Amino acid sequence: MFPLVSRASSAVVENLPGGSQELAKAWLLRLIERTPLSDVSEIEVGLLTTQAAPFIDDILEELGSPPPETGPRLAADTRERAREFGRLRHGERAPAEIPRDLAALQALLIETLRRDVPERRRGDFARSVEDLAEIFGSIQCELIEGLVRERAGEPKRDELTALPGSAELNEWLQVLLAEHRRYDHPFAIALLDVEGLGRVNEAYGREAGDQMLAAVATVIRNRIRGADRPFRVGDDDFCVLMPHSEASEARQMANRLVRVIEGSQVENGPRVAVAIGISSCPSNDDDAARLLEMAEEATYAAKASGRSVAVAGGNDHVPANDLN
Repeated sequence: MFPLVSRASSAVVENLPGGSQELAKAWLLRLIERTPLSDVSEIEVGLLTTQAAPFIDDILEELGSPPPETGPRLAADTRERAREFGRLRHGERAPAEIPRDLAALQALLIETLRRDVPERRRGDFARSVEDLAEIFGSIQCELIEGLVRERAGEPKRDELTALPGSAELNEWLQVLLAEHRRYDHPFAIALLDVEGLGRVNEAYGREAGDQMLAAVATVIRNRIRGADRPFRVGDDDFCVLMPHSEASEARQMANRLVRVIEGSQVENGPRVAVAIGISSCPSNDDDAARLLEMAEEATYAAKASGRSVAVAGGNDHVPANDLN
């Protein structure tokens, strides 16, 4: 069933009363119940009636499959369907209400798990709830990414790395700051500066430098959580936003990136180094511009100390190989 990753999603749905259709209907009723009558017209009922059941099937399939070791938590078609639910409501309050709508579906699935799914092994239910939370975290990130791209004017992605740029970074920062103000959720920023690209370009040509940058971007994408957001913000600079994270968690991620980037380069070929500066909200500040400025200052501190990772406002400029 849900807890057993070897089970197919079709078997999961068959064991639930009414399957995904009934769950979709219950979700719609729950949204209507908590929406003031004057605002019910803002719910896109047509989207729910056509896409809610397939969306729930996608979630069940994700829950019935082992999570990937690297890369996105959601399959491509699930990510695309999740973004479609950015149209679930319209009106000024839609960006705040849609995450609550998703939370209502998550709560409904947890209730169904508790009521209708037998616990075959001790701890199955707890593991299923944990997996479900991770899936919904990835779904919310995909949904918000669609809203962010729309608000940023649908900017083109960086041609070399396929990463979003500064416009989307600034919109994401506003989203995370709004979450912090409403729910007190922390987040961290890791600013990564690639050092030595000039020498690579001079010695081996611009194409070699571009290949090196693309390789660094690939490492970043593959070594961060599904909920984290990577950006290219300059010729030699990348940024990673880490929702619901403190500086200590960002530092662990940064040290992993440093080790992989250093360890994946050949000894006798072109080499680069990275300096990573970290800031966090609310520990350092709750202003987007100031947080980015403090992360940049921390990269300078890392370089000045001859080490790879530094945290804003702290004395923990510890070499990456000294931290887990």
